[in-house]
Amino acid sequence: MKKFLSLILSAVLLCGLLLTAGCGQQASSPPPEAEKISFSGQTLNLYVAAGMKKPMDVIIKSFQDETGAAVAVNYGPSGGLFAQIEQSQPCDLYYSADWLYIEKLEEAQKIEKSSKFLKDNIVLVVSETGQSKVTNMDDLAKSGVTVVIADPQAPVGVYAKNSIENLGLWEKVSPNIKAMPSTVNQVAIMIKEDQLDAGLIYSSVANGNKLKIAEVIDEKYSGEIVFGTAIIKGGQKDLAAAFADHAVKNIAEFEKYGWKAYE
Repeated sequence: MKKFLSLILSAVLLCGLLLTAGCGQQASSPPPEAEKISFSGQTLNLYVAAGMKKPMDVIIKSFQDETGAAVAVNYGPSGGLFAQIEQSQPCDLYYSADWLYIEKLEEAQKIEKSSKFLKDNIVLVVSETGQSKVTNMDDLAKSGVTVVIADPQAPVGVYAKNSIENLGLWEKVSPNIKAMPSTVNQVAIMIKEDQLDAGLIYSSVANGNKLKIAEVIDEKYSGEIVFGTAIIKGGQKDLAAAFADHAVKNIAEFEKYGWKAYE
């Protein structure tokens, strides 16, 4: 009997020890999460090619929410933004729609760090009226067709002109070009508002504005389209690098519009 009671007592003590250990494990707190980087009170001077506005607005908001930083953004044609940086206007981080401008800033020793970010294509878009007139690039040469491309100061204007010239259509199409605005977004608006029949813009901008795409231009005609980013010397390089990393982590925002990550 004593042996039996001793066994019961031992079992009770063992259960008690196990319960105590279990409670101890439950009471221990999990390891703390890594603290989020804070740039509260700092302002990033951000220069961005105009065609990136829609996804970039989303990236800016999430970055501000996560870091406490403010972002002062300047949207415009890549060439115009390049000229401002060259003249030492305050800029921490620059997004260009043409890698050429990144290379020019590197030659001018204005860059702390640069990287290729996105790829895109030029597409032929048509307005509501233009849909009955234009189905491919050859149709841009037809009598009565009105065309819009961006000014060559904007990279999209260069790519558009390259496409027309390399397809052997420039002499026939150029008389039909009725407008050359300074940014790709202005070209998109003119097509969206049915002001002209057809235009050449980035695929990403066409998708963002829900425009009808009649033809995708092969890069062998337009030239390779690489969107790049550069951290500018003399600026807030840590803040700029944090924003650039945030944009890469959220690259899906850009892919929604048809861009592809540069690999």
